[in-house]
Amino acid sequence: MSKTENQSPQQGNLGMEQHNAPSPTKTEPVSPTPSTPQPPVPSAPPAFPVQLKGLESCFISPKKAFIAAGGTEQQFAREVNFAMQAMLNNPYLIDCARQYPDHLVEAIKNVSLTGLTLNPELRLGYLVPYKGKVKFQASYMGKVDILIRTGVVKDIYSDLVYANDEFCMTKGTGGTIIHKPNVFGERGDLLGGYYFAVLTSGVVKFDAMPKARIEEIKSRSEAVKKGKQSPWDTDFEEMARKTIVNWAFKFLPKTGISDSMIKVLETESQLDDEMFEDWRKAQGQKPDDFEEDDTPYAEEVK
Repeated sequence: MSKTENQSPQQGNLGMEQHNAPSPTKTEPVSPTPSTPQPPVPSAPPAFPVQLKGLESCFISPKKAFIAAGGTEQQFAREVNFAMQAMLNNPYLIDCARQYPDHLVEAIKNVSLTGLTLNPELRLGYLVPYKGKVKFQASYMGKVDILIRTGVVKDIYSDLVYANDEFCMTKGTGGTIIHKPNVFGERGDLLGGYYFAVLTSGVVKFDAMPKARIEEIKSRSEAVKKGKQSPWDTDFEEMARKTIVNWAFKFLPKTGISDSMIKVLETESQLDDEMFEDWRKAQGQKPDDFEEDDTPYAEEVK
């Protein structure tokens, strides 16, 4: 028999082994033993700044609540980056976050809750240190954005009145405000300010705040009390207008705003006399470090 004929049966057997029978020496893949699924371990954002080392979880744990409040993963990533920028620009915020990390987590959650952003170019909201804790605070334009976006008002604005402006306010049925600012001339000393709001029902609400009241609220700033530069020095008009909108917020209907958002906004908008008395009583105590905030948080004033 030829060599070819001797090999044919062997080749046929090899073919059978490949297609019809498993090789006795072949090792089949072993399925892993079933085990309890382990939750994924969160990782820090890429290129996490070394200055923020130890605070990684503060920038990760708010994600679920952020998205539940209506944000997206992309928005969350952007706001985390804005938050890190704000803290790197103000090392005192980092110190506050290390002492009270939970407050940084809540601050980031509140960004989504209010629908605002920490984008410094838009200036709708900021991370600020207050009583040694990191807080999120809406700006004047941020407050206006919320009130219009949620349908509380059709329009709202506040403005300041100076001695050389023409200003008249009448109350009662048919009351109105007339303000003709001397925009191209010397406006004189500040007299006060006012807000004017148009509700979704068409009802108009307005009122005025004298300069003394604005200055009273300004005096609550620890930065002002310590003689440090604050937004009251660099952006006085915006701070004063925000103060007036905070005051107006107390009197506006809030049916279009969620309870959680109302809590966030009312906390930073408390301007009543009882709070000012609480602040006055605390003047004999050692002041807390304070950089950028302008109005106290009701639950923290002792």
